[in-house]
Amino acid sequence: MLIKDKSFYKMLLAIAIPITLQNLINVAVGMADTLMLGQLGEIELSASALSNQLYFIFLIVNFGLGGGTCILVSQYWGKKDIPKIRTIMGIMYKVSIALSIIFTLLALCIPRQIISIFTNDINVINIGEQYLRIVCIGYIFASISNCTVMAFRSVQTVKISIVIYGSSLLVNVFFNWLLIFGNLGAPELGVIGAAIATVIARITEFIISIIFIKFFDTKIKLRWDIFKRADKSLLIDFIKITSPVVVNELIWSVGSATMSVIVGRMGTEVVAANSIANVVNQFMTVFIYALSSSASVIIGNSIGEGAYKKTKDASFTILLSITVLAVISGCLVFISRPFVVDFYNVSAATKSFAMDIMLVNSVIIVFQALANTTNVGMLRAGGDNTFVLINDVIFMWLVALPLGFVSAFVWKLPVIAVFCIIRVDEVLKSTCALIRLLSFKWINNVTRD
Repeated sequence: MLIKDKSFYKMLLAIAIPITLQNLINVAVGMADTLMLGQLGEIELSASALSNQLYFIFLIVNFGLGGGTCILVSQYWGKKDIPKIRTIMGIMYKVSIALSIIFTLLALCIPRQIISIFTNDINVINIGEQYLRIVCIGYIFASISNCTVMAFRSVQTVKISIVIYGSSLLVNVFFNWLLIFGNLGAPELGVIGAAIATVIARITEFIISIIFIKFFDTKIKLRWDIFKRADKSLLIDFIKITSPVVVNELIWSVGSATMSVIVGRMGTEVVAANSIANVVNQFMTVFIYALSSSASVIIGNSIGEGAYKKTKDASFTILLSITVLAVISGCLVFISRPFVVDFYNVSAATKSFAMDIMLVNSVIIVFQALANTTNVGMLRAGGDNTFVLINDVIFMWLVALPLGFVSAFVWKLPVIAVFCIIRVDEVLKSTCALIRLLSFKWINNVTRD
């Protein structure tokens, strides 16, 4: 039932507000990149957007790795079993480094082939190839800092993320300004300058993460020995819990990248318009996604404690809150459309496409928020990873993507109709997730004594 205890909401906000600020900072980084590169034109903006599809897949896989780790860490934190948390985080870092090396090699060895998947515009491919070869240097640094932030979030240490990503924002914006446009006597490098600025920002995040772990963390107290710690039973649990999440995020990210192929083949103007709309969508959902992350922590901790009634009440209360916030966000997206497009130095056609895409997003954002909160925020926290995997994948790959290709390239429907079709999976999977959530069959304690 609905929780009325003020302490619950204080705890929820204590976790959600720092995460909101972190998400706002991340959105601000994306907005700064699109605004600055948008001054150069559609080709440069599209080149960076499509080049970053590989990083998007990499980031999502890392999110899956961190998310799977968080399930274990949050429940063990409920039991206050610190030694097991250290062992789990050691496993996480080793996998994270291995994934970083794989994705970096892909970006260095076959950048042109990767970008060619998303567009046949030779100018976009040429610029994107240069961008990708540089920006991939930051992958390993981003991976370690992202996994660190997610793992510490599970033990309710969330403020460090503001420091890490706030510093990253300042560094990124400054070096973008310096190197894209050649200010203060620096060379005018355009898209290459944006790539270098991103790498510098990723290294900054990594350095701050290491400083925090070494000198300021008082809960987990990680040391280099985590790379030597071994526990066969925990490794089995890690693989069992984390693998479905990583596979889920990988398949979802590949599906999302495939949707970018659809968008990319619809023209450079549509790609640029979608980049603008995505920034708005991210900005309007920052607090919602922060509450979703808070839900994951609170529910994971309560399951670890064995407080299952608290788990049920918390899930219902958060679900109701998210629904209200999602409707408000949708209205704000709709209202802000004409004001947003005027910020960009793009063609009239691009502005028109951006208006249409944001119109679709203003409705879909409600279902998107519900799907994320139920699937990622609550069902996963209860260890119901297999259901989330099936629910997330089936509607994207069997409904949205096939119909998206047909609607764009066979039926040749207008842009607004294509975007309605490729986002329909959010409606379907949020409905199934809600049914599963209210059954409460997803509550599982995955810890060991």
